[in-house]
Amino acid sequence: MTFDKLNRRGHLYLGLFLMPWLIMYGVSSFIITHEPWFGGNKEKQWEPVFERPYDLSLNTDKQEELRKIGEKVLKENNMEGAFWVNKSKPDQLEIDRYSFWGSTHFTYSAKDHTLQATRQRSRIPQVIMRMHFRGGYDQPTFLDKFWGFLVDLACVGIIIWVFSGLLMWWRLPKFRAWGAIAVAGGFLSFFALLWTL
Repeated sequence: MTFDKLNRRGHLYLGLFLMPWLIMYGVSSFIITHEPWFGGNKEKQWEPVFERPYDLSLNTDKQEELRKIGEKVLKENNMEGAFWVNKSKPDQLEIDRYSFWGSTHFTYSAKDHTLQATRQRSRIPQVIMRMHFRGGYDQPTFLDKFWGFLVDLACVGIIIWVFSGLLMWWRLPKFRAWGAIAVAGGFLSFFALLWTL
């Protein structure tokens, strides 16, 4: 097998592997740009889940320790997974346990010794937007870390895919002029907007 054939095959199969990620980022970027079209400006409804007595020590403001407290609360309520935690007031802790399909918001009041939970379900456009922004390795579960790994893999794959396409174009002399126009047009429009916006 020649290098050109190997490069073409690699470009083809890498493009097929990246297809769901490219579609997801393309569709989600369109939704983000036109969010009002998809109901992004509508008020989201929260459904009550429970309110129960609960005792918790809030004698810290350190984010690392607050995350440990958040993990404990979620584990005790069978809601382990990706979350953010925030101490909005000295006697109040807020935890947002989120997934692609919605969020459950916990509010703990040290003054009243109560834990309240409300749930918000995501519509399809919100689900797709959550996919766009979700990543990283700071969440506790394996699947959250695996999603972060796949995002990294997709990013590296897109870069390799671009360079294999450039190499394929360059090794076809009769297409170099049109290819140069396409590359120049892409870079000029990108950097012109980057400079002026």
